[in-house]
Amino acid sequence: MMYRLRAVVCALAGVTVFTCIASVKWFLVTDHLVEQRSSGASAMPEDAPWSHVAETMAHRREEVETACEGKGGRRGQGESGAAGSGVEEGSSSSSSSSSASSPPPNPLTEELVANPRKLNNLIVDDRNRILYCYVPKVACTNWKRVMLILTGRTNETSPLSIRSDSVHRMNVFTKLSQLEPDAIRHRLQTYTKFLFVRHPIERVLSAFRNKFQKNYTSSAYFKKRFGVKIIKKYRQGIDPAQVPATGDGVKFPEFVSYLIDTKRSQLNEHWAPVSDMCHPCAVRYQIIGKYETLAEDSEYILRKVGAPPNLHFPEIIPSKTTGFVESYFDMLSEEQQRDLIEIYRDDFEIFGYHHRNLI
Repeated sequence: MMYRLRAVVCALAGVTVFTCIASVKWFLVTDHLVEQRSSGASAMPEDAPWSHVAETMAHRREEVETACEGKGGRRGQGESGAAGSGVEEGSSSSSSSSSASSPPPNPLTEELVANPRKLNNLIVDDRNRILYCYVPKVACTNWKRVMLILTGRTNETSPLSIRSDSVHRMNVFTKLSQLEPDAIRHRLQTYTKFLFVRHPIERVLSAFRNKFQKNYTSSAYFKKRFGVKIIKKYRQGIDPAQVPATGDGVKFPEFVSYLIDTKRSQLNEHWAPVSDMCHPCAVRYQIIGKYETLAEDSEYILRKVGAPPNLHFPEIIPSKTTGFVESYFDMLSEEQQRDLIEIYRDDFEIFGYHHRNLI
């Protein structure tokens, strides 16, 4: 009887010890998970089906790095991360980085800090530690909708519920150009930075078709502001009195002549080179999205920055402009073709696009 009693006591003691150990392990694991979430760690597992996108992004960063070095625009180490480094540098950087010794200033970055107006296309999201350089005609309306949700400046949860014109109004977003020099440096060094690019000629053609050939509300403004002047200057044999006051009827070769004759610094953002608005040789973009892979790249970014699981980029409507590029380009003289490509040469070389199939 005594032996049976001892056996029962030992069994109960063993169960108690096992339960305690299991409880301790559960609390340790739970505490680790809570700590991991609060530290802002990447919300997307590295072995997710996004590995091929991560590899593509690394290749694009290397392309930019190489092109910038070839142009004498070598980046210094004044921005976080080294060439080929992952997105995690910006998306999960902690306060410990600020306590480290400050890196030497990057001359290219300091040039932007000294001329903050050049940073007007970079939208600041302090909530998620993001800088987004918007490029007109590269899905920037939908990305601005998404950024409104990410920054918490709207109660809407679906991007398409936000009016398209509302995201282009002044003072909707905080721009990097509005901040003090030290605040600019800090965000350039520590935030996740991304942009989207597109084949330069296709982007120019998209802007031309949208602003001069369509009848959108915004088109009327562009036709009056630019169209009238373009027709007066480049339409051969036209009587100034016959130029439509609305600016309707601009032809693509006339528009291209206007681009060629205009200083790059004075080009409207809808057709200004991406390299002049986003400064890829001075700003280290961890993510370089492309219009050609817009859906996949956009979803990758949202998951990388820890966006709400129910927030997705709007459904992509295929652009019809791609099919018109060659026919419109053929409208130009050989000299116009060469001069147009020269305007966007930096964009071609830095972002890995080609024009050999056009001329």
